Amino acid sequence: MKTLIAKYLIELIVIITGISLSFYVDELGKYNNNEKLKNQSLKRILQNLEGDIKDNRWNYKAVSRSIESGDWIFKNRKRLNDFSRDTIGFHLTRANNFLTIFVDNQEEYSTLKSSGYIELIKNESIVKSLQNKYVGHSWMKELEKFIIRISNTPIEYEHKNSEFINDSLNDLGLPVGKRYVGDLNFPREIIGRIKEKLFWQNAYLRQIKSRIKKDSLLIVEIENEVF
Repeated sequence: MKTLIAKYLIELIVIITGISLSFYVDELGKYNNNEKLKNQSLKRILQNLEGDIKDNRWNYKAVSRSIESGDWIFKNRKRLNDFSRDTIGFHLTRANNFLTIFVDNQEEYSTLKSSGYIELIKNESIVKSLQNKYVGHSWMKELEKFIIRISNTPIEYEHKNSEFINDSLNDLGLPVGKRYVGDLNFPREIIGRIKEKLFWQNAYLRQIKSRIKKDSLLIVEIENEVF
């Protein structure tokens, strides 16, 4: 009798162990598959981060030069007669037309959130950094739109009072070969708009610089997560 009970007990243990192992293997398979999909999303985000850094570095150069020329115009606004019309045209073009449009790609991040894979990220710093990044993107886009609106009047003035003297492009691929042909006393409104634009461009430049630094750190964290 005891032998029979022991036999049935062993069989029961084997069955329970088999079922438990089957559940474990199934759950492990699901976990590994979800980990794979999470890592795929993070690798795509890595590519987006690299693209964002490249975009922001271009934007940083463009905005810096626009600020440089805006400062030049404001500083020399009362003595433009001391400079050639080519020089004035060069700075007026850079101050007004060197505008940026940041390409904000949030598709992969939205996929990571909606799928629930974001909960599988082991490093909580990555989750917080990604959240802050895309909130920051929204602010940067709004700031860009505001700067473009401020620029409308000076751009229209520059177009009416300048002419192309050649097809020169700078290293950013932007045209710079223009001569100023208008009155050497800029209207008060134009100077005011350029000055206002300078304030917001400097704020935007700080955002770009901060974003490049944070994205570079985020790349390192994500690489440690997925490789």
